[in-house]
Amino acid sequence: MNRLIAILYILTVSLVGMAQQTLPDSLYIALQQAGNVDSVKFKATRAIYTFYEETNRDSALHYANMRNRIAKKNNRNIEYAYTLGQMGYQLIYLGQFSDALKKLTEALHVAENTMEKETWELTTFTTVGENRKVALSMINHMYGHLKLQTGSHVESIPYFKEGRRIGIEIGNHFRVIVADMVLANVFSHLNSPDSALLYAIEGEQYGKEGNILKYLANIYYSTGDIYLQKGLDSLGLTYLNKSLLYAIPESNFSVVAIVYETFINYFYAKKNPDSMLYYAHKNLTVLHSMGAVTSFVAGDINEGTIYQQVANAYTLKNNKDSTNKYLALALRVKDSLNSGKFKRMAAFQRVTLEEQVKIQNEEKIRVEKESQTRLYIFVAGLLLAFGIILMIYRNNRQKQKANLALKEQKEKVENTLQELKSTQAQLIQSEKMASLGELTAGIAHEIQNPLNFVNNFSELNGELIKELVEEASSETRDAKNEAELLLSIKENSEKINHHGKRAESIVKGMLEHSRKSTGVKEPTDINKLCDEFVRLSYHGLRAKDKEFNSDYKLDLDPNMPLVNVISQDIGRVLLNILNNAFQACHDKNLLGLNRGDQDVNLVGLPDGQNEYKPLVSLRTKYLGDKIEISISDNGPGIPDSIRDKIFQPFFTTKPTGQGTGLGLSLAYDIVKAHGGELKIGTREGEGSIFIIQLPLS
Repeated sequence: MNRLIAILYILTVSLVGMAQQTLPDSLYIALQQAGNVDSVKFKATRAIYTFYEETNRDSALHYANMRNRIAKKNNRNIEYAYTLGQMGYQLIYLGQFSDALKKLTEALHVAENTMEKETWELTTFTTVGENRKVALSMINHMYGHLKLQTGSHVESIPYFKEGRRIGIEIGNHFRVIVADMVLANVFSHLNSPDSALLYAIEGEQYGKEGNILKYLANIYYSTGDIYLQKGLDSLGLTYLNKSLLYAIPESNFSVVAIVYETFINYFYAKKNPDSMLYYAHKNLTVLHSMGAVTSFVAGDINEGTIYQQVANAYTLKNNKDSTNKYLALALRVKDSLNSGKFKRMAAFQRVTLEEQVKIQNEEKIRVEKESQTRLYIFVAGLLLAFGIILMIYRNNRQKQKANLALKEQKEKVENTLQELKSTQAQLIQSEKMASLGELTAGIAHEIQNPLNFVNNFSELNGELIKELVEEASSETRDAKNEAELLLSIKENSEKINHHGKRAESIVKGMLEHSRKSTGVKEPTDINKLCDEFVRLSYHGLRAKDKEFNSDYKLDLDPNMPLVNVISQDIGRVLLNILNNAFQACHDKNLLGLNRGDQDVNLVGLPDGQNEYKPLVSLRTKYLGDKIEISISDNGPGIPDSIRDKIFQPFFTTKPTGQGTGLGLSLAYDIVKAHGGELKIGTREGEGSIFIIQLPLS
């Protein structure tokens, strides 16, 4: 894999040297030959715009404006709307947000209010008879870009999805891939790598089917960035270099810039200043070429950010002079750019406000017209009122009969509701009794150990006393042997007393927990409570099922303060969650769902270490103003399909008769009643974690 990355790197460097920004002679000649034939000139300028689209924003805007004037001159509304969208795109990435909004608003209005007719070819990737929808897809896409660059990532998603939907509807691969590539970046930025990867994979499929090489570069960048986020560095770097292999020959310098930016951040994390400086200088060249003040999706990439990165590199090299020099440059450039950006954002907000005022005025006119219409309807209604009154009188007796029937139905419903409440109370009591049974089994198993000691040492003392009596009655008494026997009896008595007190302590503690809750919060040692209920849960399950086998681990915060809680209620919460965790591990062990059965070893265990070992872990942590109890297991996890239902009353995955489905519901209500939170995290096939957070006050 490293060898492949090295080869891709060499090819990329070679291509960088080959990339040209000079307009190809063929495009220049085509424009000259077009002369005054507007349809031909419109097509020729399209190719020139496409060449400059991602390499030089100013030149691209110039040719988009030229195409727009040609379309307007010839009353070509679809073409006019489409080229307004192209102008809006360039204005967005030149930072002129208010002008971009005006262009896009006009473009959308024209496209929505124009019927489809014979049009000039809009793009290379056109759909016959669907140019209006192509334009609407593109304009929605540009609205999404505007939302991105003005800081509204979430609000941009519906626009990109609408552009994608239209593209799929008309079978236009180009419109789908450009939507997929941005959606992949947006979801990656929003820390949703799995959703991002789905769009990247779909975009790659459409890009290959449509041979859309230019924007395959965007897709491969997104894929590489996602894999880097997931920690798969080798795979991520492979896709980033692959992105450059497509971006540079296709003059897609927007992607080149963001790939270089990603490399700089990657090598900064790896503390490789030389590679950082290499890509920073290359990125300055790209940005100077494009003349852009913003970058594709990821945010601002400008001279200021690059100088900051250069300063970071020299910091790693411990070169203070160069660090200070580039920090000063970065600050100066950022101040200048931020000043301009604030002005552009203010202008954008003014335009947005003007648009809102315009909409409000239009709404006011609409409301006035509706009020007038309602007045006419009211007058007509008065004329109908007399007839309606007669009908009401006629139907009055029928309604009385209906009300009587409804009253009877109401009584039936109330009776049914009362029965349901009674059934619910019985189910809750059943759940409590089930918990009590499990608790009792745990107590019995826990207390058996000290009782065994008491019995064993009592029997041993009986034998020793018998020997002592025999020795005392012997004609040849051995004083030393008598002393040893007395000492052994004393030691055994002390052990009997110790284990008797231990059993007494267990019984006393359980009596406290079995006592009916007073509803009064008391200072409670959470660590001690957790330790007790882990053991009670474990021994209770062991007592119920001899085949039960699992390990448990405690990680208790030594700095844990006393917490005001109702200990009986919190104990019930712990018992319910711990029982579920142990049972989940036991079920997975019985089914043989271990990591060794999976196709991919997700945790990277060495060969021979894949045997599944059931484990429940309980951890407490003091967080300042609150405490946290986390209970995790390495069981099968909770499927996404039922994850949102597990706290619902009466929902259970257990077979009929083995659970009421109230355990976690009651636990959730108890934690909420304490002013805390009960959260769940799970990964199907790998385990679950329940987190209880309780306030100190």
